[in-house]
Amino acid sequence: MVLSVKTSNPFARQQLIAVASEMIRANGSRGVDLADVAERSGVEISTVESFFDSRTQLIAEAQMANYFSMVEPQHLVLSRVESALTDEDRAAFWAAVEENMVMAWSSGQINEKWGILNLLHDIWSDPFSQSHFCDLLDIQFDRWITVVEKAKGLGWIDQGIDAKSLTAVFWAASVGQVITAGSNTLNPSSEEVRDFYLRVVRGNSQESPHELVTSVRLGECQARPPDDSISP
Repeated sequence: MVLSVKTSNPFARQQLIAVASEMIRANGSRGVDLADVAERSGVEISTVESFFDSRTQLIAEAQMANYFSMVEPQHLVLSRVESALTDEDRAAFWAAVEENMVMAWSSGQINEKWGILNLLHDIWSDPFSQSHFCDLLDIQFDRWITVVEKAKGLGWIDQGIDAKSLTAVFWAASVGQVITAGSNTLNPSSEEVRDFYLRVVRGNSQESPHELVTSVRLGECQARPPDDSISP
């Protein structure tokens, strides 16, 4: 549940968040203060203070913006997953799910300047941002739970899979894998993780996602008319 936000000019406030987000992406959040953001934005520090209760709140909201910018490609893939379900296009469904799994696991990799753990810590440091962030995440969680249930109804996912548990485990693992990112023992590739989860969710179904996607791509190639502009 969103608590409150101090603003009389949402556009100006959002501009300050955008500037802070850019500064964090460049150098991390520790060295960013209100004076720096004010100077970069061309305003007085009192203007920044009029929009944010504290530096903590500004950093938290800037990191939240960074997070959703980072995962925006995954949200677009989720839309493709939902469209494939609506069209009952099994091959397109698994192709999009595979792509999302690889992207989600890759997004958990830590970065020298701002890793996912630092980003989440910054967001959780401010009660308003934490509440708003959780509300937005719940929207994504609900969409994925619905995806799993619909896919189960079509027989594409093992009927014994619990949709909420599957969603929780994958989201938690894709973030928590930063713990093993530097390990010589436990550091699977995004593709290996994708294949593992697909085997789990599909159970004893007939055809593998890779076979479905490959067959569709081969069909597209066979149906494509020859290009007369290419000489033999």
